[in-house]
Amino acid sequence: MSEATHPALKLRPFIGYKATNAFFQGLWGTAYVGLMSPLPPEVFSAGGIGFSLGTWLVALAYSRLFNLSAFFRISLAVEVIALISVIAILIYPPGFAIAAGIYLGFQFALIFGSYLGRLETLVVAKDSLKHLDMGKSIGALLGLGFAALFYQWARLWLNIDESTILVQMIHYPLLLVQAVNVGLLLSSFDRSRFGDAL
Repeated sequence: MSEATHPALKLRPFIGYKATNAFFQGLWGTAYVGLMSPLPPEVFSAGGIGFSLGTWLVALAYSRLFNLSAFFRISLAVEVIALISVIAILIYPPGFAIAAGIYLGFQFALIFGSYLGRLETLVVAKDSLKHLDMGKSIGALLGLGFAALFYQWARLWLNIDESTILVQMIHYPLLLVQAVNVGLLLSSFDRSRFGDAL
């Protein structure tokens, strides 16, 4: 663990990014189960195998990936995949093709989860990790609460009870949340300081 936050990382926007990201995950997690219903169970087995192999390959590349430039680029790629997924759900009808595409994107993003967590621990001062984790917890709780309220609102006020429509509708606020997420991520880094040692 680091005694000081890396100079390329702007801590306040980064904590905001992680909290907003957790809000997105809490909100999106409620829709994910419904989105995956067209996929047969063996797809999840294949996805798990791909995930395990992918994390193994990422671990083999740690010596090249343990730097701020890679951390930023991979974080941004993961957020752009999430943004594209939200847009795709709003554009295309639910079904096997969209579920498979979302699942593949989600698995690809998850492959980098351990790496991103390890780098985060290296670049954030240990006395700031508490604030980071508290922001994540609060964000996730708020996302889950928002989702529950949104579904109830849509059922009571819009008379929508069909799960596929509810899942698609929740992607409108998700689009806004993910756009904010990307903006906060971009503002969290001073890219001119990426060369500073970890």
